Amino acid sequence: MKKVRGLMAGLFILGVMAACGESTIENVDKEESAAAATETDTEAVEEEAAETEDAAEEEVVEEEGLGIGDTVNFNGLHVTVNEVRKYEGDGDWETPDNDYFLILDVSIENTTDEAANISTLMQMSLMDPSGYSQDMDIFVDTRGSLDGEVGAGRTMAGEISFDVEDADFFEFIFEDPFRSGQAIWEMDSSDWN
Repeated sequence: MKKVRGLMAGLFILGVMAACGESTIENVDKEESAAAATETDTEAVEEEAAETEDAAEEEVVEEEGLGIGDTVNFNGLHVTVNEVRKYEGDGDWETPDNDYFLILDVSIENTTDEAANISTLMQMSLMDPSGYSQDMDIFVDTRGSLDGEVGAGRTMAGEISFDVEDADFFEFIFEDPFRSGQAIWEMDSSDWN
């Protein structure tokens, strides 16, 4: 019961702190991220963060046109879709209700100074070409978990399983439920076939 109260209090505080904000989303260039990792001037980082927040307040940012292997800086979280694979189930316990399972391998690096909470149900979704959301399946045996807290400077990796109908492509969407803005990765059928 104490854990539930603590979780609810934490979510309430997180919601209050972030309720009026907008997400900052930008594509991460691999060379830039290596250079940024070696930068030690905190004043320059704070100035850049303030400028980015001001720019984000002016417009809602959506990062589209991303593919497998692309990394996005989403409010200090570097989110990468590493791999996509098709899984037709084991024929026994793991049987898709639709055509097959699509399993995404995702990593999230926290580059901020504070811990971040991640929830697959609240922050991640998969859409088909018609705009229909695909069901997340928690019963498929996948590696790792993307639910929980990722500490400052730490990386979390795991797989997410979706029970999907056959389509030419899907869009994986990462968002913050308390702010506006999305990062959208497009995955073509050639990525998993």
